[in-house]
Amino acid sequence: MPIITVGVLALMHSVSGQVGVLQSKLLKADLHGCLVTVTRSKCPTYIGQSGIILMETQNTFKIIRKDNCVKVIPKAGSVFSLQFRDFIATLYGNHLRYKSADRSARKFKTRPTIDL
Repeated sequence: MPIITVGVLALMHSVSGQVGVLQSKLLKADLHGCLVTVTRSKCPTYIGQSGIILMETQNTFKIIRKDNCVKVIPKAGSVFSLQFRDFIATLYGNHLRYKSADRSARKFKTRPTIDL
């Protein structure tokens, strides 16, 4: 496990048992250094791509894979999964379409998600 994800792991332990609080904190978290996998996407070539998040822009993630190849994955129309020990978090790319600095200060409303 990369050492960069220790902050996200500490976040998971601090709100254990409170699912709503965990979801809002995970949505606002800085995801740089997290291991992410694309579970669903409108473009089938992105499905199954996994790696560590190097850079996050408003509309894309830049990830580095095990073969040292950098890939740009669009957030729109994609579903990502993050794994922390026994917990798997599913993040919808359409909800992440803000810069990480803007997401941390933003107040989100709960809305139903339309499945791809």
